[in-house]
Amino acid sequence: MPTTPSPALLSSQRARMALEINRSVAPSFGDPRVAAHLPGGGLPLGQLHEIGAGGVDAATGALPAAFVASLLAGLPDKNQAIVWIATVCDLYAPGLPTYGLDPTRLLMVQTTGDRETLAAMETALRGSIAAVVGEVGQLPHLAARRLQLACNKHGVSAFVLRRWPFGRKQSPKPEGNAAATRWNVCPAPSQAEPVTHPPQLGPPRWQVELLYVRGGRPGAWIMENIEAEHAASTHSLRVVAALADHSVASPFTGARFAR
Repeated sequence: MPTTPSPALLSSQRARMALEINRSVAPSFGDPRVAAHLPGGGLPLGQLHEIGAGGVDAATGALPAAFVASLLAGLPDKNQAIVWIATVCDLYAPGLPTYGLDPTRLLMVQTTGDRETLAAMETALRGSIAAVVGEVGQLPHLAARRLQLACNKHGVSAFVLRRWPFGRKQSPKPEGNAAATRWNVCPAPSQAEPVTHPPQLGPPRWQVELLYVRGGRPGAWIMENIEAEHAASTHSLRVVAALADHSVASPFTGARFAR
């Protein structure tokens, strides 16, 4: 007959599992309001993540690119390269230090379409890199599953930015896929700086929605971008407020934002 594990053995196994989880996550903006929604309190490493936006950002990819830059800056591998793959290579690299990311770490790859981008991402995941980013409009379930398996096998994080450059048809809603987390980012009104005269606009603010997370729970927050040199944590985004009533119906609803 099978024996029941002792309480001491179960406690030891739980402790080891908790330690392993904590080692496999990156800091989540240094805020417990975000950490409470993520497994292990941070962004799962070696997994596939999807970031979307609405409005003009679905064409320019500006807001998703800024958000993923802040996530990349929080990864533990500070010296390894990051591969960024897109059909339109219009990323403004000098602006990345604002989000704490060193642009000299980037390896830019231009492709001819989504299928080639996804294939290049899968190939890049086999290398000794910190992460790979791919800008695509469509993310079929099979392609997402292949990327997730490659992430698990090689321990490298992958980020898919949902983008439809101008002139490309946008799908009405995202397909279900194997991503460990799915995010939606849209602009939020900035708050005026009361200490200046005349009053000036404060730092940019975003509404960040965690639509899905494996092993966690969805959430939404208003986040504010702060200059990297003034950031107290590894992230250039700080939580201003948590949103109780957030919408998870469509990740591609948002306001306009310029790249």
